[in-house]
Amino acid sequence: MGSGELTSTNGTVVWDGIGVLRLRYDGTRAGPDALTSSLRTRLGERVLPVEALQAVEVGPSGLKLVLRDGADPLQSVSGGHVVMDPYDFPEVDPALAEEIAGDIRRTLVRRDVPATAATRWLLAPPAAPDRLEGRDVTLSVANGRLTFAYKRSARRKKKALGNLWSVPLSDIVDVEWTPAQRRARGFLRVTTSGTPVERPKPKHDPAAMLTEPGGDVDALFFAARVLTRIRP
Repeated sequence: MGSGELTSTNGTVVWDGIGVLRLRYDGTRAGPDALTSSLRTRLGERVLPVEALQAVEVGPSGLKLVLRDGADPLQSVSGGHVVMDPYDFPEVDPALAEEIAGDIRRTLVRRDVPATAATRWLLAPPAAPDRLEGRDVTLSVANGRLTFAYKRSARRKKKALGNLWSVPLSDIVDVEWTPAQRRARGFLRVTTSGTPVERPKPKHDPAAMLTEPGGDVDALFFAARVLTRIRP
């Protein structure tokens, strides 16, 4: 078939017929909640090489791109918490979706793309600043370190490691992001080589930042960028 363009209520999938997908989220239908709508608006466009794919599924609900583990820092750091799956495209032309999916599958076979986890990031993280304001912490990245500057509102236990607390990026082994859910506040936190197995709740954890109301997407993008710095 070659190249093709598939329109969905969640965005547009553009396949160049060679090995690159462009996912465009502008002008799509508003999501079911503020987080979903904000995420779509902020993503804009994502460039996805075919090597990042594990599979392409077409069913009654539409077309779904299944990424290899470890290919996308945004997906890795979100842990499936995002309501709107950025790789799920419902309400598409089924015949066209099958044609595009078939061509992508043939390309995966031709290029011998494995279904195993990727050994490096294959998608760039969304743009994010080096500084992030949270409810109780200001995070910043500079000179190979992540710095936690605790605000006056931060709990006493949170300042147990000092204020400021700075950790080398090389000591961080994982980055976790969770959005606000009902009465639970959203947060971003890191795990280091010295993090205890039993750790306090995010409001007491020195290595965690509670997100500001409406700041979940900012925290998600910041977390994804930090993840690419600790895992090239």
